[in-house]
Amino acid sequence: MIRIAFALAVAAFAGCGSGGPPVVIPMAPDFALLDVNPNSTSYNLAVSPRDRLGSVTGWYFGAAT
Repeated sequence: MIRIAFALAVAAFAGCGSGGPPVVIPMAPDFALLDVNPNSTSYNLAVSPRDRLGSVTGWYFGAAT
């Protein structure tokens, strides 16, 4: 997953130049997670990157022990 994020960041940065060929950014793997934020409009629903195609999103995968 870190490799995909790094590749996307490099591709986005490389696309900032001018005159080069278009940068093709690969599609992220499909997954769905339960929204556990009680303040969210999608609370208690499964959310996926596919729900937000065409939008800029940020996904954080936190862990606690």
